[in-house]
Amino acid sequence: MTAQRSIRWRMFVLFCATAGALLAVCYAGFYLLFERVVREQLDRRLGEVAAPIIADLVLDPEEKDVDLLDIPDEYFEVLDTSGAVLQRSKNLRVNLPVAARPGFETVDLPGEGEIRLMVIPFQVGEETWLFVSGESTRDVNAALATLRHFALALLPASLLATAIVFGLYSNQLLARIEAVVGQLRQFVSDASHELRTPLAVLQGETELLLTKPRTPAEYETATRVMDSELKKLSRIVDGLFTLSMADAGQLRIAPEPLYLEEVLEEACGLAAPLASQKEIHIERHLDRDVLLHGDPAFLRQLFLIFLDNAIKYSPPGTRVGVTLAK
Repeated sequence: MTAQRSIRWRMFVLFCATAGALLAVCYAGFYLLFERVVREQLDRRLGEVAAPIIADLVLDPEEKDVDLLDIPDEYFEVLDTSGAVLQRSKNLRVNLPVAARPGFETVDLPGEGEIRLMVIPFQVGEETWLFVSGESTRDVNAALATLRHFALALLPASLLATAIVFGLYSNQLLARIEAVVGQLRQFVSDASHELRTPLAVLQGETELLLTKPRTPAEYETATRVMDSELKKLSRIVDGLFTLSMADAGQLRIAPEPLYLEEVLEEACGLAAPLASQKEIHIERHLDRDVLLHGDPAFLRQLFLIFLDNAIKYSPPGTRVGVTLAK
């Protein structure tokens, strides 16, 4: 019982560790994917907002429309080739700390916090100006923080639920395994018991023959006994082999047309030596020409099992009847 509890505990700990690692990887992967998506959406939105403003600047560079813009959490600047600020939105108190090169960057703006910037070059006559479109990352960071808190709260709950389900199913699984192991032990015990008797008889006969010289009649009797026990051993081994093949799913049956009375006659003949040891007579009442489609080897083995059991559990000097009727 202690060993079983130890195995269950180790399985439970190993499963929880594995499941926890997998869940953590899944949550981390989902978080990184979500972060990438929302940041790409922010970058795409910066470009969409900048496009119409740049178009107006190209058409009329003298207009100061950018100076009039006052959109919450959105910031704009127009720079010339030297980096001097030509225009900036009304809500900007200081110049944006931007590098004079195209692309995206994230900066900290005093008083405003973290800002995502997009620098876009465009032509105004012979000059190349830079348009800077910026947006606060406050909403993005808030969404990511919410997701992190949600994941940190959900991860233990998911692991607990998974562990409970595993605990319930593992008990059933281990019970089935224990049942199978018990059946296997019983099978080995039964097989050992079945093999012990013929082996003991063989050992006794050989020891008897080796103790001193015997007459030809005694040798013949001992040989017949050993032959009978060897046939019994062969049947037991064949049965064990058939069971092992069936358990492995590799049992192949080759059905063919046959006369069932012939298979029964062969089985009775094979069981006759065992019956004679107990002075049991096998009576046959077999109809003829009973045609069947089946595997003769497996049918013969099946009939032998029935006959062995009948002989084994019948009192000495009795009769065992075998009847086949259409």
